[in-house]
Amino acid sequence: MRVLLYCDMEGICGIHSWEQTGGSSPMYQEGRELYTEEVNAAVRGCLAGGATSVVAQDGHGGAYPNGRAFMNWIPSRLQSGAEYVRGYRWSSYIEPFEKGECDVIGFVGAHARAGYEDGVLSHTVSADGWYSVSLNGQEISESAIIAAIAGSFGVPVGCVAGDDAVCEDLSAFLGAGIPSARVKRGLGRYAVRMLAPVDARALVEETFKTAVQSRDTWAAPYVVSAGAVIRVELASPDRAKPMAEYAGVTQVGPRTVEAEGATFYEAWSKLWRPW
Repeated sequence: MRVLLYCDMEGICGIHSWEQTGGSSPMYQEGRELYTEEVNAAVRGCLAGGATSVVAQDGHGGAYPNGRAFMNWIPSRLQSGAEYVRGYRWSSYIEPFEKGECDVIGFVGAHARAGYEDGVLSHTVSADGWYSVSLNGQEISESAIIAAIAGSFGVPVGCVAGDDAVCEDLSAFLGAGIPSARVKRGLGRYAVRMLAPVDARALVEETFKTAVQSRDTWAAPYVVSAGAVIRVELASPDRAKPMAEYAGVTQVGPRTVEAEGATFYEAWSKLWRPW
């Protein structure tokens, strides 16, 4: 059983403020510690469930000014027995899919899409630059984007850890409930009712262990059978114009662009550049 974990920071238990998620804020170190330990819990769960390979990617930007993004974990504290991808842009790490080296994906620290009611730190791709992303007319989250990329290669989703909102949102998108570790509940975008982090880690570990052991709880690979039309609504026209210059991308409004493809990944790769 080969597992790929896509990890983000906003859905981690104990995190509910941008100051905990990056930049030069003194609270960022607290966020890094919470993030690292919850990812460790997911890794332990996968290994205890029988996974023969676990690869986790840090999918959160969070860079210091002029620093490299996607390097938020504390390396010396990472759980042994897995491999970790750092410094690689979110949604671009698909090597295990291309090589047929992934049986299932899971999400750690996932968060709800922009505008989702009571989603903690809800946003899609960029908290201030992207207003929404839709697939064939349906608004989708970052987790849905990854799920659809995986589905383009025939890989299913096995589990998710995050707040109530993202667990509900992702299950609705996939059309099936999946094992979910609900570590907190939003009382607004910046307020939560949450578990103690140590209890959240125990829940994540057990949820991921059970998910790896129980293939029948996985959602089927998400496949767009009739082709994909992805539309991105940006915050301002100046953000749309550079994207409209990408091959295969069309500007359909002052701050809106879209791309089409036979699969979700074919369309997404036109909009999203690896670096």
